[in-house]
Amino acid sequence: MKNNDYDIVIAGAGASGLTLLWYILNSEHLENLRILLLDQSLKPDNSKTWCFWNKGPFPLAKLVYHSWKKLEVRTSENRFAESLNQYKYQCIRSIDYTKEILYLARKSSRVDLVETSIQEFDFKSEKALTITDDGTYSSELVFQSVKKPKDYHRSKADNVLLQHFTGWEIETSEELFNPERAIFMDFDVPQQNGVTFMYLLPYQKTRALVEYTIFSESLLPADVYEKELKRYLAQKYDLNEESFKILRKEKGVIPMEDRKYNQWYCQNVMNIGIIGGFAKPSSGYAFMRIHEQCREIVNALENNFALPDRPVSSYRFRVYDMMLLYLLKHEPDISLKIFHDFFRKNSFNTILKFLDEKTNFAQEVTIFSKVPYIPFFKSIYKMKHRIFTGA
Repeated sequence: MKNNDYDIVIAGAGASGLTLLWYILNSEHLENLRILLLDQSLKPDNSKTWCFWNKGPFPLAKLVYHSWKKLEVRTSENRFAESLNQYKYQCIRSIDYTKEILYLARKSSRVDLVETSIQEFDFKSEKALTITDDGTYSSELVFQSVKKPKDYHRSKADNVLLQHFTGWEIETSEELFNPERAIFMDFDVPQQNGVTFMYLLPYQKTRALVEYTIFSESLLPADVYEKELKRYLAQKYDLNEESFKILRKEKGVIPMEDRKYNQWYCQNVMNIGIIGGFAKPSSGYAFMRIHEQCREIVNALENNFALPDRPVSSYRFRVYDMMLLYLLKHEPDISLKIFHDFFRKNSFNTILKFLDEKTNFAQEVTIFSKVPYIPFFKSIYKMKHRIFTGA
């Protein structure tokens, strides 16, 4: 008879589910837990590239696909390039991450893997329930990254945007790229659909990932992204369709919104990753925030503490995100000017520290003093009903 009872169910084998599983498997204090990992598909695919920056050693450093010590930002007026003296900018391919962690899971006698569609979560008789096409699984705890919380659409959100993108990993016959320098943002592209930029990660002199990225309220027809990628490669690198080969494609949609996310789906079922609000609202970066959440969860489990149930960001940074989201949504032209001055007047190390929410208030005042400040006063006025009631 199949045993459907576990200590922990991890529902979803994306970045957050796999990361949590990795931290649990590497904990000496949680060796007796029986774990179930569920997802519709547990087949590794090469459809995502997760980028992040960090100072110290990264726990899965062997999976880093490429690393850059130099970043560049381009606008229609200028180019800003800088060597990073505090951080490394790095990327990991989803296929490598998934293969490694699933390999460790399959080696462990205490982890079961099931491919199934997840229908619902519930809590009954002191157990969390995960209801799937394959049956119902009970556990002490569920960590889920597949279903939006029940109160998602009732929670307040004034500024809701999407960061949507399509990327091509290409190979060229000529040496065109600098594999030591990533183009963090290139705003020197048409801006008719919202704040738009290209993102280029060179892996070799002849191979790079280039992504067309937009901050807006709605998606575009699929052919528009590809047309803009072709235009960019032709204008900036003199490449026509015969002079490069597309090795693979990726696309994605990341929520950018000032909504307060609930950490709990229901009793004993915790929301993790993007579903739990761990994508930074004003930038979309989530990978290192997911690692931080998973470390805190495992530390709580190891020490029998309450699971971390706190806002992802402090009040101060929630206000900053709210202000920036308002401007991205309502004032895209001004937003471009802000981005220009932001990168022109601050070091990249300072910017990454600010995006990491590691700056102090005095440093933040200095950062904001170097960009047009009237638009921010306007955003504060427009968002006062949120800012002055706890954001």
